[in-house]
Amino acid sequence: MKQFIKTQKVTYNLMSFTAFKALLIFSMLIESPKSYEEISNSMLENRYIKEKISIDTMRVYINSLKRIGCEVKRTKAEDKISKYQITSYPFELKITEEQLQSIIKIYKSLSKSLNIRDIIAMDNMFEKIGKHIKDSNFIQKIRGYSILKDVNIELIKQLIEYCNAKKLITISYKSPNSGEKDIDIIPDNIEISNGKIYLFGYGLEYKQTTGFLVNRINVVKNVKDIEENTINSTTVKVKYEIISSNSEIVPEKYETIINKQNNTYLMEAETNNLFYLKQRLLEFGPQCKIISPIEFKRDFVKLLKDMKAGYSND
Repeated sequence: MKQFIKTQKVTYNLMSFTAFKALLIFSMLIESPKSYEEISNSMLENRYIKEKISIDTMRVYINSLKRIGCEVKRTKAEDKISKYQITSYPFELKITEEQLQSIIKIYKSLSKSLNIRDIIAMDNMFEKIGKHIKDSNFIQKIRGYSILKDVNIELIKQLIEYCNAKKLITISYKSPNSGEKDIDIIPDNIEISNGKIYLFGYGLEYKQTTGFLVNRINVVKNVKDIEENTINSTTVKVKYEIISSNSEIVPEKYETIINKQNNTYLMEAETNNLFYLKQRLLEFGPQCKIISPIEFKRDFVKLLKDMKAGYSND
């Protein structure tokens, strides 16, 4: 122990190889059925073991696992090779209802601050934990609060790759206004806004940065390299008033405070990301009034009417 604290390295004289090998075999067999050759080769490739084990030694470890309460089955696959698998063991975790509620509370809190990659990793972690808990309600309840429950995770992973590669992609998108359509976009990033997952990128149709709900994306239909002069962003200047009686308005990097009288701010935004701007203005509700340009004002009013119609249908 002193040596480990000093060097922070695991060395041969710090290990019980009998116990270590038993743990390795245990972890392999709860993962999936393994043949003797697969287990022996894994021991050979292990950075600490570096040697195969004999079939007799293998039987000793299997019998030891059985004595501590593991149920080990030996089956033959289609290729007639015998494989071992642990179907149950006495180490399942037990989570009380009180503990479960605490975990859910922490999960919901973390989901608000993590990026999409970390949320996927966190969900994978809980899926693995859930396999070792007897109560099936645990993973079902976690999934119920997951922001990923209504999206295709494989599609998200695919979109993340295209964001990193900066490719021009064509997505099949279920638009709430115009129905299913193909959209050409250069994806930039995936973000979470108001509990929903959006793909942000430069749309070629309107030549501006916008956001698309990931759960409305059916599939990526085409991928190709970006040609020169593909990106030609259209920047828009929008003026609006915001009344804030409770706190001081802190402008975003694309915003400028033109004038302030009492609690009324005259603001101007210059941006090519109208989606972000609309989200920003929606946060202020009736305390925000758009002044110009008239095209953006009409578009914003239409957005409000569509939102109202959606709630009326409910």
